[in-house]
Amino acid sequence: MLLNRKFLTLAAMFLALAGCKQEKSQNQQTMQAPKVSVIEVEPENVPLSFEFAARAQGSKETQVRAQVGGILLKRNYVEGSHVEEGSVLFQIDPKPYKVALDQAKARLAQADAELKNAKIQLERTLKLFKQGYASEKSKDDAQANYDSLTASKELAQAEVEAAQLNLDYTTVTAPISGITSLEVQSEGSLISTTGDAGLLTHLTQVDPIYVIFSASENEMMALTNMVESGKIKNPYNNSSEIYAKINLGDGQTYKYNGKINFINPTIDTSTGTVKLRAVFPNPDKAIRPGQFLRLFMEGMVRIDALVVPQDAVMQGANGAYVYRVNPQNIVEMVSINTGLSTQDGGWIVDTGLKKGDKVIINNLMKIRPGMTVTPVLTTDDNIEADAKVDD
Repeated sequence: MLLNRKFLTLAAMFLALAGCKQEKSQNQQTMQAPKVSVIEVEPENVPLSFEFAARAQGSKETQVRAQVGGILLKRNYVEGSHVEEGSVLFQIDPKPYKVALDQAKARLAQADAELKNAKIQLERTLKLFKQGYASEKSKDDAQANYDSLTASKELAQAEVEAAQLNLDYTTVTAPISGITSLEVQSEGSLISTTGDAGLLTHLTQVDPIYVIFSASENEMMALTNMVESGKIKNPYNNSSEIYAKINLGDGQTYKYNGKINFINPTIDTSTGTVKLRAVFPNPDKAIRPGQFLRLFMEGMVRIDALVVPQDAVMQGANGAYVYRVNPQNIVEMVSINTGLSTQDGGWIVDTGLKKGDKVIINNLMKIRPGMTVTPVLTTDDNIEADAKVDD
């Protein structure tokens, strides 16, 4: 009887011990399934923006040169000021050219008088020839003299026009509207038409203004391939226009938008970049040539993109990867290829993920592949709060 009681006591102790172990095992299993915030990736259309270092350049840059030589009498503008097309910039001494024009006009008058006399002689000779009183040679000589004097008058007329043109060139006007440069030739200088001695000033048109920037060959190839494959589209009625914005030196965004109007068809072999140009309105002259800017190229949308936060992407020996939770709540390591970045700081995943995958976005340093976790689905509205779960 005593033996049976001892046996029953030992059995009860064993069952109690087993129960404690089972409860402890369950508690350990619960403790080994930490909570992690996850996002469920879904295809979405993502607006793209690309940032580049850029520099302003005048839309037209012209050298104003003297077309005739002489003494520079007057400069009619203030250096660095805006001048309108056709306004008078310089006055070169016109006196020698006025004298040359008068001489040319006198020669024209002389040639005209001689031609009139030759015409009278020709008409008289033709009349006498018809009456039989003039020889064939007399008629031919009169005709030849008239033709020669006709050519002489035409030459004199051309000399008058050339002299008038040279006289007009003594008044130098602005070929375009723009900003003038520093003085190149001082008043009183002897101007010639050869070399630097003929350069008077530079004019730069600043409205509209160009903004020049460069993109890498790889970036342009990737964009071109995605456009051709339909992954990137322009949302503005499928037009080919690409829009641009710029930030000024003080960090403010320029109030006017621009458009990309030129892409260089060749690649700079020394830098491996492609030069692009945007054009912006500049009515207030707020942007000056040579000014450094930050340009943002916009107007494109990545179609059906899978986006993950940058914090969810890690780098390993074999490249980028993320942690994914499978349907059994087990952590998996997935290699991915990231493409473009989004405006809010995410990565667009080109390969490695599919629709509906649950990607872990927090506790990344505390988990390992094969672990069982408790996923907490996170939305865009509460991603910052849920990212701190169990941190």
